Amino acid sequence: MSAVASKTVVPAGTWAVDPVHTTIGFQVTDTSDLFSTIVGRFTDYEGRIEGGDTPSLEGAIRVASVSTDNDQRDAHLRSPDFLDAEKSPEIRFRSITVEPTGEDTFHVRGELTVKETPFELELDGRVRGVGTGKAGDERLVIDARGSFDWGTTTVDVTAAVSATKEA
Repeated sequence: MSAVASKTVVPAGTWAVDPVHTTIGFQVTDTSDLFSTIVGRFTDYEGRIEGGDTPSLEGAIRVASVSTDNDQRDAHLRSPDFLDAEKSPEIRFRSITVEPTGEDTFHVRGELTVKETPFELELDGRVRGVGTGKAGDERLVIDARGSFDWGTTTVDVTAAVSATKEA
């Protein structure tokens, strides 16, 4: 095992995602009948990060919170044609492996479940900082990005996560 692989990147402890200071975004590129790109985000989600020697990540996104700054398109994305918010109200993610790749970087292989269909999602992440917030709480800031294919569509996923350490 290399020195990098044995290094702890995510600080030990349980970290709760702070939805006020976190952004979960996406960019969808469809290459079927018409080439188009849509950029959006979700505004309602929760997540947990376990740090230390065997880190893990998991979270749930409420589909109804999708926003592309276009009400008609957002309603269509929530419909059965796409995300089907009524039958599948959450998109879920859980890591399978989290491996350090550098001093403050890591690679995540995980499962993203959309409409009861699992997709393998690989993310490259970076710990941006660990410290004490203005309220005196311990904070962790992580960025991660990756992509997966959904038929003729490529979905790029970005996460700028701020999390607080649980007691």
